[in-house]
Amino acid sequence: MSLVMRTTLAIGACVVVTVTAGCGGASSTASSDPASASPTPSASGTATACANPQLSAASSPVTQLALTVSDLPPGGPSLEQISDGEMNNTANSDQRGFANISNTYRIEDDVVLDPSALAATADYPQLRDATKTQFATVTSATSPAALGCVADEFIGKNRTSYSQVGIAFQEGDVIAVVLVVNSAAPVDPAFAEAVAQAQDQKIASATT
Repeated sequence: MSLVMRTTLAIGACVVVTVTAGCGGASSTASSDPASASPTPSASGTATACANPQLSAASSPVTQLALTVSDLPPGGPSLEQISDGEMNNTANSDQRGFANISNTYRIEDDVVLDPSALAATADYPQLRDATKTQFATVTSATSPAALGCVADEFIGKNRTSYSQVGIAFQEGDVIAVVLVVNSAAPVDPAFAEAVAQAQDQKIASATT
């Protein structure tokens, strides 16, 4: 696995630590974040708790919530799962990495199962902001409709100038972050959004 991939897959670990203990992510890099002057999404992380689902780590382990290769939507490159594990040894979190055979196209899927929807609502803004810090430049920042109860999408380039799309969203007591990076061509935002939708559907289906 390349150094670039290892760097990409470290994102989720930093994201989770910003919520639990503070990492050199959203808080300590805010003053030097190249994307800080970029467009900011409209309303996110509202004060009202995000509604269902309400999951339990005992009945719906977070490892069953994260995407697998078979869950990925059609329309993208052929990918294999290359990593899986807790994010920075944080309980009730899962981080999975997917890549094509040439390692030019990569997806990171991060899922955090919070103790309650209210806790997830409180944590969401930090996870969203930590996602934004993974961009050197942000050319578009929007709040996608019909994705969770709150969602933010960033489109731009990462610190190695690769095309990147990052989507963070909250669904009940679950927060998810999807990062799609392509070092060979621009990332298709529609496919990144389809990956996020697949993750959202998998979370929602865990309550049925």
